[in-house]
Amino acid sequence: MFASLGTQAAFVEGMNSNTAKLMGGLILGLSLSLLPVGAIPINITMIGNMPAVAAPASQLNNFGDSAVFSWLKTDVAAFNAFQGTSYPVPTANPDGSPLSKIESFSGSRSFTATLPSQDYAVLHWGGKNGGWAQAFYNPGQTANYVFNAPPGGQPLVGGISFYSNYGSGSGGGGGSVPEGGVTIGLLGMALGGLVLMRKV
Repeated sequence: MFASLGTQAAFVEGMNSNTAKLMGGLILGLSLSLLPVGAIPINITMIGNMPAVAAPASQLNNFGDSAVFSWLKTDVAAFNAFQGTSYPVPTANPDGSPLSKIESFSGSRSFTATLPSQDYAVLHWGGKNGGWAQAFYNPGQTANYVFNAPPGGQPLVGGISFYSNYGSGSGGGGGSVPEGGVTIGLLGMALGGLVLMRKV
């Protein structure tokens, strides 16, 4: 189905340098374009009506469960308006608390968490003036994802304080993450394109 790296390299043997570079670039571009959109959680954090890497604590007033849920709903609406998307309205428990919440991180600047398909995550990172909040939406499959602290470093941005999960009422199961064999093939094609570009 996919040509091996050796076959791809042999194919360009005898081509001139410019043609080989073009072919390598085309293989790399095609391979990367075939990777699914939405295979990883999307940062949907907004400050007002503008996208941001993280929002300061002042945007939420406090990090109580009802304040966080209210902020997330406003954030999703602002993101949809800005991007022209139609991500579903977040859902929570009847009392406004998240579906799940993890608070046992001890200030790590990177962590792995399971985010269900079509669900939302709110991350609270420590730091000056109450820290920072981030919102993510997962259009892909339920999986473990690595989250890293926003840029800025200590003392401006600290480690993770808590991670909350909210539903979407969409029932999950959506997304377009390819099967493992297809993923490996696409990765092989991309690496083959890089090898071709490097050889010439």
